[in-house]
Amino acid sequence: MMLKERDFLIWLSHIGGISFKLLNNLYDYFGCLEELLTAKESHISIALNNNRIITNRLIKNRSKQYIEEIIHQCNEKGIQALTISDSDYPEKLKGIYDPPYVIYLKGKLDMTYPIVAIVGARKATPYGKWAAFSFARQLAQWKVGTISGLAYGIDTEAHRGTLADKQYTIGVLGCGIDQCYPVSNTNLMVEILENNGCILSEYPPGTPPLKYHFPARNRIISGLSDGVFIVEAAKKSGALITVDFAIDHGKDVFVLPGNINSNLSKGTNSLIKDGAKMVLEVEDIIEDLKKTFNFISKKDNEIINVSLSNKEAKIYNIIKHEPIHIDYIVHKSGIKINEVNPILTVLELKGFICQLPGKMYTVV
Repeated sequence: MMLKERDFLIWLSHIGGISFKLLNNLYDYFGCLEELLTAKESHISIALNNNRIITNRLIKNRSKQYIEEIIHQCNEKGIQALTISDSDYPEKLKGIYDPPYVIYLKGKLDMTYPIVAIVGARKATPYGKWAAFSFARQLAQWKVGTISGLAYGIDTEAHRGTLADKQYTIGVLGCGIDQCYPVSNTNLMVEILENNGCILSEYPPGTPPLKYHFPARNRIISGLSDGVFIVEAAKKSGALITVDFAIDHGKDVFVLPGNINSNLSKGTNSLIKDGAKMVLEVEDIIEDLKKTFNFISKKDNEIINVSLSNKEAKIYNIIKHEPIHIDYIVHKSGIKINEVNPILTVLELKGFICQLPGKMYTVV
């Protein structure tokens, strides 16, 4: 097997700890990466800023056989390695700070869609989960895809909302893509791939989900997006790291306002106070995307009422705006509790709503 420059990039990715800056140091020092196979250890150490640990790891694993083996393993697992020297590497990532010089992916990385990053709290409230799902689904109705991190809470609901309307979504992992973190989202990851979505990571197969990987992967989420939508976040939420990256990348930041008494709204409300764009309806996001993309029309979501009886439609239209308690449904609808309960059951069976803890109901 004749090794190419891209093969050496994949090799360095597997070595670990070699940032884009260190990669450029190696290019500046040696001219081409193939020189690393025969270069003196002292020279490699100098190029790597005298980092003894990385230098030792590189020396230990420098052989054509090792490089061929890791490439073979990727192919065997159906994992595509895309390097920064490849023509189909996304242009959006090339311009960010410390771009990943290799991304590993499954599925199809399609940058022809407008893509909105939807991120927020892992321990999201029912309101936050409802909003992430609802806005993702409404964006899908405008043919807008989403990107998120496949984490608990807001990320999960964003992916699910997009898939509910069969639109394109990308999941960015903080571990190797031969595994899923959290494990409970394995089925969601499979569903994304089955619907022609994409799962990607800058970490090579076999990399565990280490804590510091997740803030780093947020730069990829922002970098591949055409705007970042923060649904729910505490004052020191990790989701706010994505906002910092978005600002650095020159991306629009959209924010959903929240309850001023909720800790999970303090971060989002502060962003609005600082000048981020407040989102009250999906058109607030579409309005900004129209500066770059052409949109024809939105599908009529109200067609959902066609398959419902008058009372079912009345109750559905009450629930669809926000998660709501059964007592308020009774009050708002004017329908007696002994009629409301079976109607709620029918709406659940038809797949329009689901029950949350505490007799709360929300749309699916």
